[in-house]
Amino acid sequence: MALTSMPNQPAKGWKTLAPLPDPIGYAGMVAGVLDGRLVVTGGTQWSHPLWLKGTRKFNDEIFVLDSIEGSWCRARAHLTEPCGHFATATTADAIYFAGGTDPKGCRTAVYELRAAGDDYVFRRLPDLPKPTGYAAGAIASGRFFVLGGVADPASTSPSREVWSLDLKKPDAGWTRETDLPGLGLLVSSGGSDGDSLFVFGGMTFVEGKPVPSTTAYRMDQPGGSWERLPDIPEPRVGINSPCPVLADGAIWLVGGYATVWPGAQRDHPGFAAETFRYQPSTRTWSHGPSLPNVGAGDRDAPGDAGPVPPIGAPVVVWKNHVIVIGGEVRISTRTPAVIAWPLTP
Repeated sequence: MALTSMPNQPAKGWKTLAPLPDPIGYAGMVAGVLDGRLVVTGGTQWSHPLWLKGTRKFNDEIFVLDSIEGSWCRARAHLTEPCGHFATATTADAIYFAGGTDPKGCRTAVYELRAAGDDYVFRRLPDLPKPTGYAAGAIASGRFFVLGGVADPASTSPSREVWSLDLKKPDAGWTRETDLPGLGLLVSSGGSDGDSLFVFGGMTFVEGKPVPSTTAYRMDQPGGSWERLPDIPEPRVGINSPCPVLADGAIWLVGGYATVWPGAQRDHPGFAAETFRYQPSTRTWSHGPSLPNVGAGDRDAPGDAGPVPPIGAPVVVWKNHVIVIGGEVRISTRTPAVIAWPLTP
């Protein structure tokens, strides 16, 4: 589709914050703001890239950042078990994450994470009805939504199912919502303006082959039907999530990729620097600031200091900045880089 006339913006406005306190970094983390601090946990990294027969490690540590100029510290608390790649969303005082993956496969567990003085506590919520990894998450109308995903990490049959949990009455369990239109999706990205629910991009499969998606959908209220929105200007898989909503109501799609790399894993060119913004009030797309890209580092290392465009990174609005934390920057290569885009006061 045609974009509005807003030109593609350069990457020079990004700030580089202190890197995560792990030299490799993680993808598939969750993040949010608790008691004014930026808090991240979970995720995965590789000991070596896949072509060097590396093994995957799941994270259970919690990392905390007090200020834009500060350095990360490790919290005393840990996840109940190492895991990552959840459906996730946040409120003003809690981080919610559901499903995901661990060394055994996809998970059903659902948690709420809150601050408790100088530390953090987890509350177990009702399990998802079935194991679900690589799903999108969002909170709309007081309900935590989990959209799509797969029951097995190796699956080529992603789900169309949408489930929601009333955060005021979580013991009532999960409610089946209207299925996503079309084919099932994994690694799509969710967003919400508080009331309406949005889902963007992701990967589907046609005759067993992966097909990056341009789709965008909106549900106005729980129990409602899905509305097809104008397509994303190009396919986007693994958009860093949840998609932040800006002061003018625009929803910002940061990162992802448009095509499946057909070449050798070691030669992977990296992911998309171009970003897009969707304005619900006008149903139009525009370009956002491009992500910073200093170029690939050592291609045989499991981590890249960056900054280079990531996928699978959590995005948080904090202290008048949009923060993108870590992520995957090439196949099985992570980054500890943390970047921030200043918002206009």
